[in-house]
Amino acid sequence: MFESLFDVLDKNIKKKNGVKVQLPNQFEEYYSKDSKSVIRNFLYELPDFRKWRVTKLDGGDKLQVLNTVAYPIFESEIPILGVDILWFGNTQKLLAVLDYQPLIQDNEYLKKYCSRLKLIKDKYLEFDNTKMKNIYDQNQYFSPWVIIYRGDKSAFGLDLSHLFSVFLENYLEMNDQTKINKFLDSEQVQKTHIDYDIYSAEKDPAGKLFKSFFGDMWTKDFLNNFLFTLS
Repeated sequence: MFESLFDVLDKNIKKKNGVKVQLPNQFEEYYSKDSKSVIRNFLYELPDFRKWRVTKLDGGDKLQVLNTVAYPIFESEIPILGVDILWFGNTQKLLAVLDYQPLIQDNEYLKKYCSRLKLIKDKYLEFDNTKMKNIYDQNQYFSPWVIIYRGDKSAFGLDLSHLFSVFLENYLEMNDQTKINKFLDSEQVQKTHIDYDIYSAEKDPAGKLFKSFFGDMWTKDFLNNFLFTLS
């Protein structure tokens, strides 16, 4: 379902000279016990990023997931890019969450690196679902302008495709323009990345979702050795 978005992502990463990294077989492609669901993962190596990962879960008419997280190098203080897009077959609902996840909650930092999200939201008003904000802790790793959509699949058309493209392009442009840190040094950035992985490994609701499809043992391995390797 999300192939067009994956193509946009892959194209933007390759424009930055990104290349795919070979993954262990159990992470590259893994099927559920009933073989009705499959998860495929991709890891990219590219300048200015220590890790850019992508996950696609194909649960047929039950569930579809596209997730991507980009971790800049420790020498860069720009936010971590985070995207979750899910389609639930039972309810025929689409959930999309896109954010430049801040390393600190300093107002000047947020203004410098995250405020351009507001410009995107002002253009795509349906992606401003304030009712969903209570499921995210905005005191940690989420910006005040996190982009959230929950509704029917009609958003998975030109609006989501265009928004996703602008979201990625703005982030990569921000990376190109930020060569001198103003708020954090590399040791502080590294610590926030470690804290982010620890927080995400404990709080990310995807863990329970993956367990339901692929079992507890594989999910623990996946969380610790692919998704959140610094946890």
